[in-house]
Amino acid sequence: MDSVITLQCQNPTCLSPNALTNRFCEKCGTPLVKRYLWMMGDWVRSYYRVGELIDHRYLVKQPQIVLDTKPAQAPQSPEEPPSWLSLYLKLLPFHLHIPQVYGYIPSPDERLNMDIWLLEYGTIPLDETGELIYPELLPTLDEVWSQASDLRQIHWLWQMAKLWHPLQKKAVVSSLLNPFLTRVNNQLLQLLELSKDEAAAPNLRNLGAFWAGLIPTAAANIQDFLASLTQELESGDLDRPESLIAILDYALQHYGAGQERSYEIFTCTDTGPLREHNEDACYPPANQAITLSNGQNPFDKAQGKPLAIVCDGIGGQEGGEIAAQLAIETLPREINPSPTSDIEIYPDSYSLVLEQAIRVTNDLISQRNDQESRQDRRRMGTTLVMAFGHAEEMYAAHVGDSRIYWITPQGCHQVTVDDDLASREVKLGYLLYRDAIQYPNAGALVQALGMGSATNLHPTVQRLIVDQDCVFLLCSDGLSDYDRVEQYWDSEILPLLQGEKTVTAVGESLLQLANQKNGHDNSTIALVYCRVVPAAETVRPLIYAEAKERIIPHLNDQDFDHNGDTDPGEEVVTAIPTPPPASSSVPSPTSSPPPTTVSPLVVAAIAVGVLGLLAAITWQFLGRHPASNPSISPAPVNDPSPVMTPSAPVTSPSPTTGTTPSATVTSPSPVTTPPAPVTSPSPPNP
Repeated sequence: MDSVITLQCQNPTCLSPNALTNRFCEKCGTPLVKRYLWMMGDWVRSYYRVGELIDHRYLVKQPQIVLDTKPAQAPQSPEEPPSWLSLYLKLLPFHLHIPQVYGYIPSPDERLNMDIWLLEYGTIPLDETGELIYPELLPTLDEVWSQASDLRQIHWLWQMAKLWHPLQKKAVVSSLLNPFLTRVNNQLLQLLELSKDEAAAPNLRNLGAFWAGLIPTAAANIQDFLASLTQELESGDLDRPESLIAILDYALQHYGAGQERSYEIFTCTDTGPLREHNEDACYPPANQAITLSNGQNPFDKAQGKPLAIVCDGIGGQEGGEIAAQLAIETLPREINPSPTSDIEIYPDSYSLVLEQAIRVTNDLISQRNDQESRQDRRRMGTTLVMAFGHAEEMYAAHVGDSRIYWITPQGCHQVTVDDDLASREVKLGYLLYRDAIQYPNAGALVQALGMGSATNLHPTVQRLIVDQDCVFLLCSDGLSDYDRVEQYWDSEILPLLQGEKTVTAVGESLLQLANQKNGHDNSTIALVYCRVVPAAETVRPLIYAEAKERIIPHLNDQDFDHNGDTDPGEEVVTAIPTPPPASSSVPSPTSSPPPTTVSPLVVAAIAVGVLGLLAAITWQFLGRHPASNPSISPAPVNDPSPVMTPSAPVTSPSPTTGTTPSATVTSPSPVTTPPAPVTSPSPPNP
């Protein structure tokens, strides 16, 4: 049946049908994106046949797996997502590990509960013909564990530990303990689906038991470490996620020393065919390829770390380019940490350094706005993406809708989540992402550097572990719009990793691509090409007691606030700032706190008590204290949707006759009012 089914070109100006075996569109030459999706619900395995076309677009390639043959068309979306689905949406900040809801296929019979929900995972491993390498999209952790290096095995465990608390808050942490759901996508740990916790929520003892099963096939020089670690977990001696993360951080540093890394960085920028002025800026200076061996950066000798920055200015010719240039000048100067024992012990200390530098830069731009009396649409700002390398780590920071992509020989993953209205509505659980980007002004920004005080800014800083050759692409939306990176990464960037192109040639070809295929905006690109080779000396096995002795005493002196989880956590979203009137691309979203239901008797009792207290105070102090009328500061804007405890599995329910899904999670109706749309200066990033 495949022979009569075609694959639509994703180029919006083409949309031509193509044979499923084609890699490029026969008409326009655009690379064809093959989007494989997971159908939730075991029942679909027996209901649909391989080769069947569902809903006139989804081709069944494997049981429970479909290929979208019309990727240029927006998938169907319900008017209001079911409450249980909101857990996936609110976990959008963890999209590198948690699948996102792509769309749904309505039930063929309204009397039957047979809706199909589709999940997407970013880049899926494919062979040269575009077919799946793994019959169930991704391999399980068990399948590939024994072939991985010591550093990668520790990296996978570290990712599980980092996900523990965010998933525990959503009552789906048992997903991490399910061998069928725990998958890996090269360096990334990814969950196939979310599974609800039972009445007795899993704890770290359960995680220790799960990991204990991995010891026999672990790399030889981590087996003893892993055995001691799992013993501590199972006994309850190690009972805090932050302690576990810190110990694994220490192990990452230890085994990361078994590799050496060198970098090539190239940046370039262009006004574009339709713009008169270039409001973008980049660091290091454009059109100069530099090589960094042993972490030395000739443009930043005091710092000695690889650093790349891309900024997309906002506010027109008289403001945007000034804000972007201010950011480029300020950030390298502010990111000059002197390594201390704290930074060596707590790698996330570098995250704090970067965040502080971003806040300082924000305030400098904001103060410039105030000094020049810039108001409303004349107020200038800029987006920001920044990559900062240290040892085995790459820190990715962003504000706004410029993007960072992580490209390896196996795939391309978008690291950042745009700070725009579309992503905001998804994070609040209101809309599916591919539905949200269809709305007017979906690409309007909710934050950018310089629009207001840094106290209202929420930059996202992520820490990624580099254990193989890879490329980090930083770009403004002049390139990323219309899925151009997803379409062209393997034809344009992969040759760099294969030794067929230089970093300069790749950067220039991407800039040309942005102008030819998009062309509506300025385009700026930074490429950070990281090479990884084994170190001259082999790393000795890590002794668990050594790591514990170094880490735990320091942790015991700290106060941990789980509300600060930003890896990147949802808290980046739940306190969206309300900036002063700004440029046309930054609206001022508002929301109201969630309603609280209180008994009328309780209200009456409280009212009587308050009135009595006020009367007494008035009597005591009337005449001695002047009357005042203090201004009332609004409470911080918090997530309008409190954490819910699911009452049933967070999966698509099996079809039943004339019933609603039994697998539901109670979720309140939205209590926020979306901000009034403000025209975005460029199309939303699809």
